[in-house]
Amino acid sequence: MKNNVLFKTKFKKIIDAFWLREDILETIPNCQCEYLDNNFRLLSVSSETLFSENELKPVFELYKTEFSIVERNISGGRLHIIS
Repeated sequence: MKNNVLFKTKFKKIIDAFWLREDILETIPNCQCEYLDNNFRLLSVSSETLFSENELKPVFELYKTEFSIVERNISGGRLHIIS
């Protein structure tokens, strides 16, 4: 079972993009976390362990990062989020 979430992000400081990624890696066990663009706007988080955006919300808030979910893919079923 694979859990993938694609976030659209907006940082006040670009350096926060690096630290946010590192904190997500520490928060969710055995996850993969990578930016899909050079502007650090699309963040993909995937893990074999189920997780919810509520687990990551405090991490985003720590860096005062605006975020929304663009797409969620759990166990092969894809759910598109329109925001």
